[in-house]
Amino acid sequence: MRKQPQSRDSLISNVHRLVTCAVLLSLTASLAFAAPLPAQARKAGNLEPTALAGESWLTHLQRSFDETSMGKTGQLGPPGTTTGEGNGERKDGAKAAADDLAHAPMYRRQDRGSEALEDGTVVLHGSDLYRMNCRGCHGENGAGAPPEINSVINSVRATSTAAVMERMKIAGMNMSRADAVKLAEQSKTMLLDRLHHGGQDMPSFPHLSGAEVTSLIAYLRQLAGIHGADREQLAVREERVRVGEHIAKSTCHICHSAAGPNPTSQQLYDGAIPPLSTLAGRTTQAEFIRKVTRGAPIVMGTPPQLLRGRMPVFYYVSEDEAADIYLYLTRYPPYQRPVIDPAIASSRPAPDATEKASARPAPAESVVPGSGLARGQTSTATADKYAQLAFPMLAGLCVVLLLGSGLGFTVYELRRLSATNKVVIIRKIAIRPSTDETTFRTGRTRGSAISREAVL
Repeated sequence: MRKQPQSRDSLISNVHRLVTCAVLLSLTASLAFAAPLPAQARKAGNLEPTALAGESWLTHLQRSFDETSMGKTGQLGPPGTTTGEGNGERKDGAKAAADDLAHAPMYRRQDRGSEALEDGTVVLHGSDLYRMNCRGCHGENGAGAPPEINSVINSVRATSTAAVMERMKIAGMNMSRADAVKLAEQSKTMLLDRLHHGGQDMPSFPHLSGAEVTSLIAYLRQLAGIHGADREQLAVREERVRVGEHIAKSTCHICHSAAGPNPTSQQLYDGAIPPLSTLAGRTTQAEFIRKVTRGAPIVMGTPPQLLRGRMPVFYYVSEDEAADIYLYLTRYPPYQRPVIDPAIASSRPAPDATEKASARPAPAESVVPGSGLARGQTSTATADKYAQLAFPMLAGLCVVLLLGSGLGFTVYELRRLSATNKVVIIRKIAIRPSTDETTFRTGRTRGSAISREAVL
């Protein structure tokens, strides 16, 4: 028995299925190619360090160091050989140091810092991440310095459903638990948005990974006194250079711009703040550690004098962590121009002539292969950018070609099937006898048979 040809509707349905599958495959491929490349390569759940860039946060806000509470710890370093810099009064250095010790605020040193492991990595808790990223402005207890720097306590408490209901109850307002849950979720979203994108007077923290944000939020909840927050604490393992990146980007960059010319002694006396790019040319690692953790006088004024300076002492940063800052700034040298696109943020452009003259070259072993810090990689970054743009364009072209070919194939099949059906219908009409003729022949045959039987 001959196989019947496929009906027109069945063929059209199969064609439509084929075209649909082709379109879905092309869209999947386009999404895979058009998706942005990861901005940073993840390592042990954390982001790889990137170089620091751009102006300081105080410069961005157009504020001087004397007009703000940002980045200040309330503790100054030891004086130089003279004191009374503000009014020109000179005193003996030993007497000045004794006077300062008598009136200096008491503080607790924190030499322990983060927990170091044998493999060279460190374990950071939420308290460490807060200390490195937030404490320079918000203080040890998160109270800030109102009205310039708000407290983080109330914002974090608003993320707790129980805290929201308790606050409404104290205010004499009844609120259902469902409404409190909605308010708490909205507050949490706003808090995360502030961390990722910053605010009017608060910088953003794009260098924090997801695990670091989770650990930091857990500690903020503990700091705010939210019930059960003690059980939410999370530790993360970091490379030492990442520790330096946290402090440099969140504490040092508040006052220090990434790059620029090294100020003269008179400019320092007038209030200029040195950029971080000239750090390796100004100090050794030992001098830097002492300056950060205990304070050290610097040469200022005309004629040059050894004076106290304005930089506060970061007594809550350990010596190992200060060494990590120096490691980060020498391994990932800061540069002047900030990169908006995070996908090429790790590629450092060629330094300016001023930066080349003022910065001391880092040791060869401090450059990490593949970190994007070698010279002459500006063209590589540009090529990567164009390559990323080429992927979506190529994927879109593939989609258009597949859609066009699918549509053309559908039209071709419809025309072919239409012509084939016409030929089949004509042949059937020409070959198959009509109903009346068939009936006549059948009746005639039956009549003949009956006659023969009658005769017999």
